[in-house]
Amino acid sequence: MDIELEVEGPVATLRLNRPDKLNAITPEMWHLLVQHIDRIEADPELRAVILKGTGRAFCAGADTGGQTGATSMGVAGAMEKLAEVHRAVLRLYHLRKPVVAAVRGHAVGIGWNLALCADLLIAGDSAKFCQIFLNRGIGPDGASTFLLGRQVGMFRAKEILYSRRLLGAEEALSMGLANKVVPDAELDAAAMAQAQDLAAAPTFALGLAKRLFHSNAANLEEFLERELTTVGVITQSEDRVEGVTAAKEKRPPKFKGR
Repeated sequence: MDIELEVEGPVATLRLNRPDKLNAITPEMWHLLVQHIDRIEADPELRAVILKGTGRAFCAGADTGGQTGATSMGVAGAMEKLAEVHRAVLRLYHLRKPVVAAVRGHAVGIGWNLALCADLLIAGDSAKFCQIFLNRGIGPDGASTFLLGRQVGMFRAKEILYSRRLLGAEEALSMGLANKVVPDAELDAAAMAQAQDLAAAPTFALGLAKRLFHSNAANLEEFLERELTTVGVITQSEDRVEGVTAAKEKRPPKFKGR
């Protein structure tokens, strides 16, 4: 399949698998991605996710081979096509389990946006990031401006998008667009270690904390109201009981994500 789902214990790996095309994404792959995410969401035994690409690139963006352009499909056709992209982006961004993106080589356009949907991003030293949309005469899609703007602020996001330039791994790290940079040879192991650590955490609380990070509260009062409800729910979770019990018994907690 062009997107593989691999399971190792509590960790699910979503692997973009078109190495001969640098994992460029086809319309069919958006459907596959949603299907795999639905399976991960529904399985309580899967507690963390790795997103990666096969071969020397993470993702070269959308596969435009054979496309005749948006003008030939009309506005309605273009909007319908983009709606499928949006559905996948939303499912990945709001997945209630922690996601680690492991990026080696190029992460371009919508490919970079998928990585930006993750909770953590580990870059191999060969990683190169680019918002290439304007080079093709199209507007940025797949939540580019939203994801970049939230991550680095408007001025930097505009410069990255308008310039269409490549950002190396170290520059991405310095901007807060990656959590760490490791040698390519160590990337897979680093991503798995990070995912396993997250899978052992109280993932029920992590999922709700993720909602708070994604919250678009209009003011501090509104945010604190949401936080109050969230913390109240977490307090009643099995993981909270286990955390308190383990502390009293002076042993490591064994969280179950519920």
